Amino acid sequence: MNLRLLDSVEQAYEILNFVLDQGINLIDTARAYNGENGQGQMVESEVLVGNVIRNRTDLDEPIVIITKGHGYTPDVFEEELSTSLSKLGIEGKGNLKIGNNDIKLVYFFHGINESRWNTIKESGVLDKAQKAKADGIINYIGFSSHYHDVPQIKEALDTGIFDVIELPYNIFNRSLGEDGEINLLKYAYDKDVGIVNMKAFNGNGMPAIYRMLKGLISIDYKIMLNFCLTNPYISTVDAGARYVDEFKQDIEVAVGKRLTEEEIKNYKAEADKIAGDMNKICRECLHCLEKFECPQGLDFPAILALYSRYIMAEKLNKEPSELKDQYKRFQ
Repeated sequence: MNLRLLDSVEQAYEILNFVLDQGINLIDTARAYNGENGQGQMVESEVLVGNVIRNRTDLDEPIVIITKGHGYTPDVFEEELSTSLSKLGIEGKGNLKIGNNDIKLVYFFHGINESRWNTIKESGVLDKAQKAKADGIINYIGFSSHYHDVPQIKEALDTGIFDVIELPYNIFNRSLGEDGEINLLKYAYDKDVGIVNMKAFNGNGMPAIYRMLKGLISIDYKIMLNFCLTNPYISTVDAGARYVDEFKQDIEVAVGKRLTEEEIKNYKAEADKIAGDMNKICRECLHCLEKFECPQGLDFPAILALYSRYIMAEKLNKEPSELKDQYKRFQ
């Protein structure tokens, strides 16, 4: 998702090649992860991912690619899946390849909520997805969802159709895990469904907000990531790094020691002191751009993000004058 946020295509290729150099074998993308980068170039995440894998000759295991689409009806499912296959450059059936490299393709129904799940159930698209899997066009079926869609997540898991899910979970919001009425992470794990943990750092907006939190809590990015990796039900964490140095830190945590029960208890108590102040703020995920655009050309995601930082600064009694100055530039 973050490839569209970089300054150049070269930066995107750099981080993609870096993660493959480290032996990382899962890349998360989506049909909707498109946008204008810092140089004004329109980029498509799927195209960039496909280009990098196609040019590699040293990959010794299949690369697992998760792509997501809004194919909640059979016709749209076929159209979006066909487009994703073309953009990624995936060929074959069963034994999928990009260039000479083996691929395992996971197709996600993107952002299941109440209305989307109702459409999925009524349209018969799950039959179409299962046929695509049986025909070897995709290898696995999955979905992503969010905090407020617990009934739909549980119902989808109960179908027995899905192999993988992607859910948000972090030290500041554990409502889909142990703090929920039902621990959906455990529920999925017990059904042998793979769990990709997103929002481990509470969203793209966390770096700016964390600068305000530094003096209030001892929880840093390494602890946030380690907290998620320590959860026994999580298969892997989609860390969402933009730069090589960020990924180096993530890898250092991933190959290191996990947190103890006592450490988890203490960090949870610390996080809970400020977790309530982080509700209903912009996470800078840019998903709004997948649904809306401003007819006047205003950068409304940036405005929402700035407003959220201002709200946090007010709650934490931090000086907001710099944020006010930044806002004036949008006027």
